[in-house]
Amino acid sequence: MTRNPSWTPVPDFPRLFRPDPYRFEFAIRTSAEPWFQLGPGDDPALKERRRLLEVFPSRHAPWLAGADPVLQGLMRWFRDPIPGLAGGEGASMARELGAQWRPDYVLLRKDREGEHRMVGGCVCDPSSWDPAEKLGKSVAEIHSPVPTLNDRLGPRIRTLLERLPAAGLLARENWGLSAVPDRNLHPALQCPRLTADADPDRTWLRVEHQAFRAVPEADGIVFVIWLTVHPLREVLAVPGVAPLLCRALESMPESIAVYKGLAVARTPLLERIRAMVPDSVPDSRTLGSAHAQL
Repeated sequence: MTRNPSWTPVPDFPRLFRPDPYRFEFAIRTSAEPWFQLGPGDDPALKERRRLLEVFPSRHAPWLAGADPVLQGLMRWFRDPIPGLAGGEGASMARELGAQWRPDYVLLRKDREGEHRMVGGCVCDPSSWDPAEKLGKSVAEIHSPVPTLNDRLGPRIRTLLERLPAAGLLARENWGLSAVPDRNLHPALQCPRLTADADPDRTWLRVEHQAFRAVPEADGIVFVIWLTVHPLREVLAVPGVAPLLCRALESMPESIAVYKGLAVARTPLLERIRAMVPDSVPDSRTLGSAHAQL
């Protein structure tokens, strides 16, 4: 069994933020990166995934029987056989894959009405959501707690899912801020949230590197989420990032700031970023110049 540790997604920080007012965007692109490979067995992240799946299997790997064909399609994308997966039951195979593969994954399958529903997956690094609570729900229902998302992007998301190619991979990124560097922010853990005391030295940027691929033989879709976590101070040191992030924070609608856990923290965080990075106050010339270089 060949395990290739050579690739992990690396954020292009300036591309995460736009110079215009904050809004949800799709920003999807084709990807030729090697998502479907196993990392080294001694990877600390994999060790923690194995622990979570042993102690809390239903919390992190919820399952419906309809997910089995989608999982079979996913496993065929790996170049080599995956140890422990031959001939097992669907839910146990899903957990075993989740213990050996770095990213999280969600399996969708089309129902009789043509809606894609979550039928299973393995999510050890959730960003403040409960995978088991989403099981059986349609994509629109899963997104319903996110303010403006269904109204703004719902039709485009549905079209994307309907038209995913049988081969190839599409990818995008999503970002958030957290008060702890922990990867697993499952609601059951009641992790600390950002408060008015938030500052760049005690705030982390969470980047979800997301990928989509169709499993046409199962009327299914695999949605992959590979989380990376970065100290905010280090991110702000990247040229051009500070004014873009400040623009995103100050223009974010209040309902979205509440959903993202930033309502209380964003004003003091903005003040501290601007005190730390004097040129972080966004203006049209600075933002236009930074975005033109992307």
